[in-house]
Amino acid sequence: MSFLSLRLAPYFEIQVPALVLLVLLCSGCPVAERSADDDDSSVADDDDSAPPPSFRFWSPDFEDGGTLPELYECSASNPELRWEGVPAETEVLTLVFDDSSFGDYPHWAVFNIPAAVSGLERGVSGYPGTGNELPEGAQELVNGGGWTGYFGSCPCGANPNTYRWRLWALSEELERPGPGSSSNQFEALVEAAEEVSIEMLEMSHSYGPASICR
Repeated sequence: MSFLSLRLAPYFEIQVPALVLLVLLCSGCPVAERSADDDDSSVADDDDSAPPPSFRFWSPDFEDGGTLPELYECSASNPELRWEGVPAETEVLTLVFDDSSFGDYPHWAVFNIPAAVSGLERGVSGYPGTGNELPEGAQELVNGGGWTGYFGSCPCGANPNTYRWRLWALSEELERPGPGSSSNQFEALVEAAEEVSIEMLEMSHSYGPASICR
């Protein structure tokens, strides 16, 4: 340990450890206050580099791969659908709902949904008289039941059918398919969507038999 001499009087001198002397000399020194500008948290506050949410598609009314509630079967109106993280270059979105257990039977197609729309509310489409209230610019096709809009799952077999919901983010609007059966029009719409697809998401549900067949 190093020592320093401390003279207390003209003829009196003692040896004091250097560290102790430093403490004695600085005990009266003012302490600099830390300003708000020195807060390290301000660095984190200015960080806007968080990635945007990924493209996601779901329904609050049923789980992906789960069972559709009876409330949305047959001639009832549609369940609620939600999505987020639409790719930045998306011009419109297109939705197709069909029965993959029964030859892709056409249940509902909505195309040219504006990219700014984040979902379709419960009950916006269904059997005639429901009052289809789609986002401005969106259009529907005639379903396998013979009307324009949503046709709920309505199988009569002993075992449940599997249904799929596909949502495309597209780089341009789609033209309405030409004349033909609902199946042909749905198929043409899907082909057109695939040609200008940026990304496609899919979910499914099972259902059956319908209440009218039990």
